[in-house]
Amino acid sequence: MSEVAVTAMGPYWRVDFGNASAIHTEGVRAKRALETARTEVARSLGVQSSGVIFTSGGTESNNLALQGVCRSLVLAGQPYGDQQLFTTAIEHPATLRTSALLREQGVGVVTVPVTILGQVNLTALRALLTKQTVLVSVSYVNSEVGAITDTYAIRRLLDQVQKKFGTNIYLHVDAAQAPLWLPCDLPRLGADLLSLDGGKFGGPKGVGVLAVRKHVALAGIFGGGGQEQGLRPGTEPLSLIVGLAAALNEAQTLHQARAIAVAQIRDYFFTELARELPTAVFNGPPSGSARVANNVHISIPGLDSEYAVIVLDAHGIAASTKSACSSRGGGESAVVLAMTGDSARAASTLRFTLGSETTLADVDWVVAKLKEHLQLVPNFDKSR
Repeated sequence: MSEVAVTAMGPYWRVDFGNASAIHTEGVRAKRALETARTEVARSLGVQSSGVIFTSGGTESNNLALQGVCRSLVLAGQPYGDQQLFTTAIEHPATLRTSALLREQGVGVVTVPVTILGQVNLTALRALLTKQTVLVSVSYVNSEVGAITDTYAIRRLLDQVQKKFGTNIYLHVDAAQAPLWLPCDLPRLGADLLSLDGGKFGGPKGVGVLAVRKHVALAGIFGGGGQEQGLRPGTEPLSLIVGLAAALNEAQTLHQARAIAVAQIRDYFFTELARELPTAVFNGPPSGSARVANNVHISIPGLDSEYAVIVLDAHGIAASTKSACSSRGGGESAVVLAMTGDSARAASTLRFTLGSETTLADVDWVVAKLKEHLQLVPNFDKSR
């Protein structure tokens, strides 16, 4: 966690511990702190304070965005069967599994093709959109391969289609991976709804945000009290919310300088991997503006990547094979398979994520230990 977030949260664990829904003095103080945090988040994201809904994290935010939009249309007289939701095969499980739930309700879920670099195929998207399309949901930054989506280009396309059909299509952006590295204000992204997860940008785990522009109609998906405009019932976790607001402000204030510095480490990492491990295949966009600054993702065909992660872990190196929310249970990376159609490449992936504290010496250590491991793997073709 960011030191700024830790410090901001301090008073709300034991001193200012009131329930923001109560009318006694402690509750009023809590309510004031809650609304101050909401205003800070709204300012960072370019929306009105009323458009900031606090949730338990990115997964809940994605659920509320997708199910909330579709349910609101049902309440307005448009049945699930007359709705289409567009997304891609490389989204986070929170989006994919929520889309599957909506499909069971009758929503037409359309999977938009992506390019080999992990970006939305805009030509295909344009051809697939219909009068029944109500929502498009994409990631700002892909959680596995680091591909950055040009969400504003999607928004311009949706505006053209809306004008043609005389309909309304919302754009939901899952921005969980973005705040430390990229601007996240909704008008700049062309987003109608945007999901964040506090634990991804120096805030505490267990809290998130769904930011919504004022023209978007949402319906609640939970039963309970009237907190968060009735869209997220339950007593607000004030300390977590205050920490999230402080971390988001810091992340967005410093994102550009941080991204420039860490991208230099990332590019050095790519150079060293190419030099020391010639069999490695890089997944996602090449280094540059289409790839987030902190992501390095490779495949080494023939490698048992889960065993490699365990070996690296023994040397103090925390790598992964896929998104943490889909890692357990082995198998191929669905993201890389959707991008490339190559099963061998999808079954041998390694993901490294960098931070402001990562050094060139850290990179050298990782490359050396990975190379050492490959040299010890029996029958591994090191020239392939």
